[in-house]
Amino acid sequence: MNVFRRTFTSVSFIAPIIAGKMNNLQPRLQTLAQLIPPLTASMHKGECGRVAAIGGCEEYTGAPYFVASTALRLGTDIAYVICEKDAGTVIKSYSPDVIVAPYLRSVDNPDRTLDDVQSKIERVLDKVHAVSVGSGLGTDTNIAESVRRAISAARERKLPIVVDADALALVCDTPDVISGYTNAVLTPNAPEFARLCTALGIPPDQQPIDQTAQLVATKLNGPTLLVKGPRDIITDGHSIFVCDETSGLRRCGGQGDMLSGAILTFLAWGQLYKRGAWKSTARDSIHKSVPMHAAYAASMLTRHASYLAYEECSRATMSSSVLEQMDISFDNKFEEILKAVKPK
Repeated sequence: MNVFRRTFTSVSFIAPIIAGKMNNLQPRLQTLAQLIPPLTASMHKGECGRVAAIGGCEEYTGAPYFVASTALRLGTDIAYVICEKDAGTVIKSYSPDVIVAPYLRSVDNPDRTLDDVQSKIERVLDKVHAVSVGSGLGTDTNIAESVRRAISAARERKLPIVVDADALALVCDTPDVISGYTNAVLTPNAPEFARLCTALGIPPDQQPIDQTAQLVATKLNGPTLLVKGPRDIITDGHSIFVCDETSGLRRCGGQGDMLSGAILTFLAWGQLYKRGAWKSTARDSIHKSVPMHAAYAASMLTRHASYLAYEECSRATMSSSVLEQMDISFDNKFEEILKAVKPK
């Protein structure tokens, strides 16, 4: 069934986008495609991206798995999960493809100091091109402090950062943890966005959401904001994209984690792109706005994967159903484009 779907939808969904005019609130697919590394026989392991997802505790083990697995399905070479000690074995059992590092320690597992944890996390950060924080973290204070230090270490290394879920609470408590940093994407849902607005002294419901999102991004002075909803609003305070790609009707937990994994992927590719890992005639057009374009590409792909999963599974759609469609979603949107856009 998937083989048939791949063949059928790659034509039906790509052709109208190539033929039609894009709204000025949406980037062109040809532009987004410049961030995707071309595959060649001379490439080595890691040259299509190495990423890390920091998250996962005793209660929430699926979330960081979905982040890392999405990144792998979209084409990154290596994906780490840095999780709490009690989550490690569980996450390892999900897949041999994910490298699991159970370095985080909760208050109940104090067999490693926070400095020890920080040192181990930084060794992973030295290897990767982008990092996500928040998926499945929980509310443990020791873990929260380790994540706060990890964000600081990532900023020191100028790594792209995706901030999602429980890590957004850190931003609400201490906005300075991420404010002023342009190489970050925050992905709040509606309740998280309202809390973020309140923390920044911005009324969450007095203006249209796109205007409110721009105010929040402006106040944070650097990070890109992706506000999840019926339409995903993406803004850095200066410009705005709106992704209204059709999605499925199921709202099962885990889809936000896959969105984080997709953003993580495009941010890692963007890091390589800016370093000149492959040549492109369109480099100047997105060199300074990679987080905006990465967020839009990830939103589009995740929403389309959700649609494909719902078409196949209807009410039985689970997050694992959406994960299985991520590579097909990528092919539907980019396969034909990549044949036409050939980086040198």
